[in-house]
Amino acid sequence: MSDTLYVAAKAPRPGFAKTRLSRAVGIDAALALYRAFLSDLALRFTSAALPLAWYVTPPDAWDDLLTLLPPTARHSPVLAQQDGDWTIRQQHLFQLTADDGQGRTVLIGSDSPQITVATIQHAFLALDTHDVVLGPVYDGGYYLIGMRGWHDVLGGVTMSTGSVLHDILARAKSLGVSVSLLPATYDIDEGDDLQHLYADIATRDDLPATRGALAAFNLFPTAPHVPLVPLHLQMTANVAEHGGSLEHA
Repeated sequence: MSDTLYVAAKAPRPGFAKTRLSRAVGIDAALALYRAFLSDLALRFTSAALPLAWYVTPPDAWDDLLTLLPPTARHSPVLAQQDGDWTIRQQHLFQLTADDGQGRTVLIGSDSPQITVATIQHAFLALDTHDVVLGPVYDGGYYLIGMRGWHDVLGGVTMSTGSVLHDILARAKSLGVSVSLLPATYDIDEGDDLQHLYADIATRDDLPATRGALAAFNLFPTAPHVPLVPLHLQMTANVAEHGGSLEHA
C-alpha cells in the first residue's frame, strides 16, 4: 500500500482564487502570493522526497500550475476535483484513495505556505495509531486532514465556519473514529492573516517565493510584528471544551 500527500490547489485566476485576500491587498498581489505559496510548498516537499500529488480545480488548472512548480514537482500525480462543495470533494478523494488500496492519505490546503516537512511526517506517523489526523488553524478550521482507510467524519459538516473542527471531532466521536490532532497554525485567507506570516518570513529560509511576492508588492509591515499568541490558546481551549483529543502526533 502507498502513502500520498495531496495538495489542494486552485488555478490562480482572478475571481477564482484568494478572493477574500484580494479585497485587502488587491487582485494582483493576492494571486502573486498564492502562486508563491504553491511554489514554496512544492519545492519544500519534493526536496524532502515526500510522496506528493495535486488535487486541483478546475479540471484544466494544471496548465496554470505547472509553470509555478520546480522541475522535481512537474511530474507529480494530478487528480482533478469533482463537482460539489468542498465537503463532497474531500470525501471523494478519501473514498477514492481507500478504494484504490492506498495506505495513508494526507490532504493539505495551499493557504498555509509555512507547513513544514516535519508536520507532514508527523501526520503520517499519527495514522499508524489513529484513523484520522487533523491539523487545526486558529480560526476554527483545519489546514490538514488525513485518513487511514475511509471514515466519513466529514458527513454533514459545513465548511468555512468557525465550528468546522469542532463539528468534525463531534462527528468522529459519534462514529467511534479515533483522531489525532497536530499543533495548530494559521492559514492566509484575509489581509489580517498576513501578520502571522511575517514572523516565519523573518526566521526561515524555505519561503523564498513568498518572501519575494511580499517584497514585490510592498506588503511587509512598517511596525514590528506582534505574535497573536492568544489565538492558538483559544483554539486549544475550544477543542478541549468540546471533547476533542489533544494528543499530538
